[in-house]
Amino acid sequence: MEWKDVHDESIVVDLHNHVSLKNFLFGRGLGGKDKRLLSGFLKRAFWPFSERNNFPLLEKGGLDVVLSTCYIPEAQWLDDQWLVKLALKLSPSTKKRVFDPTYFDATISMMDSLEKEIEDYNAGDARKITVVKNATDLENTIINNEMAFVHSVEGGHSLHGELCGKRPEDSNALQPLLENELLENLETLFNKGVAYLTLAHFYPNKIANPVFPYPEYGISKGNWKRLMSEWDMNKGLTSMGVSVVERMVELGMLIDVGHCTPKARSQVYDIVGNKKSCLLSSHSGAYEINRDPYNLEDWELKWFAEHECVVGVIFMNYWISPVDTGLGLKYIEQTMSHIKDVAGSDIIGIGTDFDGFTDPPDEITDISELPRLTKYLSCFRNSSGSQKYGHDEISNILGGNALRLLLNGWGK
Repeated sequence: MEWKDVHDESIVVDLHNHVSLKNFLFGRGLGGKDKRLLSGFLKRAFWPFSERNNFPLLEKGGLDVVLSTCYIPEAQWLDDQWLVKLALKLSPSTKKRVFDPTYFDATISMMDSLEKEIEDYNAGDARKITVVKNATDLENTIINNEMAFVHSVEGGHSLHGELCGKRPEDSNALQPLLENELLENLETLFNKGVAYLTLAHFYPNKIANPVFPYPEYGISKGNWKRLMSEWDMNKGLTSMGVSVVERMVELGMLIDVGHCTPKARSQVYDIVGNKKSCLLSSHSGAYEINRDPYNLEDWELKWFAEHECVVGVIFMNYWISPVDTGLGLKYIEQTMSHIKDVAGSDIIGIGTDFDGFTDPPDEITDISELPRLTKYLSCFRNSSGSQKYGHDEISNILGGNALRLLLNGWGK
């Protein structure tokens, strides 16, 4: 079988894709008709206004299931990122739409905005996109050869409403009231069709504490030092976070441990217990390839295998390579190879993180170029000269493993 046939015949799933983020931030259409500022010249670099996704690019890349990740930037960005401050001064409508509402209200608005974009796009003659709300709908959408969009949410701060506020000093209510708000908003998101919640993100929230969040570029040296002093890898889930995770297990809402501190991840594993197919790390790497606490250690990979969970390998140079280099496909394969050797290939998936303000691999600069990964894996040889990845194995990495998790875990 040719590699092109492998790609075409696979159910391709991206577990972490920010197709809706720049649409919501910048009012950017997703039909592929808008021109992008300098995107053609800066395609292979970190560039906030780049475009890694739109509906035609997803179709060209052979995507069948897109976990559309809703992320509302934390208010602390206004303190730490001068570029964000400048952008908001130039675009007051963005501030009104993104930063003025509560995190929870803005999250709902972002999902509604994406659904409106999809509705408008479906009025044309392209392959139909369907927003699915549960595992049964997902299975039927795939059978009908439609592209399935599944909502996901990044950051426990997205559960913060009026009581929880946006900054630590904003919430003066008693803890039972705060916890009740978090749990009510969690159920609202689940009923709206959100498949998973990433517990942590850039800054501590009412649920979980994050690892140090992002590369040094984009942050002044002074703020970098201040931020470094505020992150504590010894902190994990909050007491309210434990309640949220327990409720997620009851609902069958998948738990994403991406961005969590190692301690928070360990706490989640303890809460989950023996339940299978209930969590993922939607966009991460392997600690032994790049020793960053963001990435999963070998014992965690083995835990994932025992519990039939999935790791979405991130397509971002900073997290997957021990040096900040552009040899993306090389390090993507090295990460996948390590995971396979330690825990088997059944836990490997794809979580590109495209359009999440990330730097992509040189060889895959937008989602339309995803077939290059299929070709790379198909042609990869062991030291003995034999093919390292079988066709069925590649198909499962492209989406079969992720689909199994969604069908067996979402709502179960």
